[in-house]
Amino acid sequence: MNINQRPHSIWLVAASLCLSAGVASAQENVLQVSIKPADIAAGRSATRGAEHALGLPDVDRVALWAAGRPLTAMSSVLSSTRSLPSFGFFPADLEDTSNGATVASAQSHGLYVNCLPACWGTPSNFLNDLSKSDFIHVVDNYTSAYASDRYTVGEGVLLSGALPHTLDDADILGIVHAGAAAIGGTGYHHVYHVFLPQGTDVCFTGTSICYSPDNKPTWVFCAYHASADFTDIGHVLLTVEPYQNVNGCAVAQPSPNGPLVDSTADVLSHELIETITDPDGTAWWNNVSLPLFGAEIGDECQNATFNYGSVTINHRNYEIQPEYSNTFHGCVFSPYLPPLPF
Repeated sequence: MNINQRPHSIWLVAASLCLSAGVASAQENVLQVSIKPADIAAGRSATRGAEHALGLPDVDRVALWAAGRPLTAMSSVLSSTRSLPSFGFFPADLEDTSNGATVASAQSHGLYVNCLPACWGTPSNFLNDLSKSDFIHVVDNYTSAYASDRYTVGEGVLLSGALPHTLDDADILGIVHAGAAAIGGTGYHHVYHVFLPQGTDVCFTGTSICYSPDNKPTWVFCAYHASADFTDIGHVLLTVEPYQNVNGCAVAQPSPNGPLVDSTADVLSHELIETITDPDGTAWWNNVSLPLFGAEIGDECQNATFNYGSVTINHRNYEIQPEYSNTFHGCVFSPYLPPLPF
């Protein structure tokens, strides 16, 4: 099939394909596309932007920012009224010193590699809930955009092709090229989420920095977001979510929807929100605190056990992490409520 032509689409509506562990079904238009050698070649010739990984929970970043907050603010958060902390300098606050681009609105597109969306708990269900929630408006402080329904779910792509057990950056970008070319949308209004099947590893080219649960010495991260420039389709924003229901990346149990749905949702929200606030590594990140240097909005609120409890996102409960708010100087699930008392 020529991916430059519009491929035929399928509607995933059968309960066996779309229902997962208590999360309601949502229709997602999913295109079928083959990964061609030309896509991998395009990935190898693309210019890679900054890659920012969600690290394994060997560091409790929540404790780091909590330790750096002024005592008066900490006392305020822990009080029964949970009133707003006083404003001023907080070491965990993020800065956009380069005046880098942010994503004021975008469509998310799932790129499902060699497996149907149900293999990852049908992530579009969570993305639909996230798009309609208060939680997504935590990013408003960073994007200076405030309208509702800015982050919608677009068409997905079911990608098929023979791939190695361990993928490098170029392989990932080849997958992204195939999906983005099929969708026909690039730039800052589209985000492509690569979902890799169970058993697939990912390594950054020329390093031992890998998602590799079967090889502990090189298992460094759970997911990442990045951007790239292709010669034919332009600037592309992407996130990469290997299979998350593994020890070290999965959320603590029990969780509202089980380990598959909630572990996928946790890293997906982390990477999407960091893509919105720092798509190219030139916008909002921490450059004022040595312990948190380089951390983005989600990194500062990742705890050491991936144990976040239950939070309501558009009338459904999930176990996902909070995000850092410069307004409240803390980790929040809403732009209207004070931070959690970690």
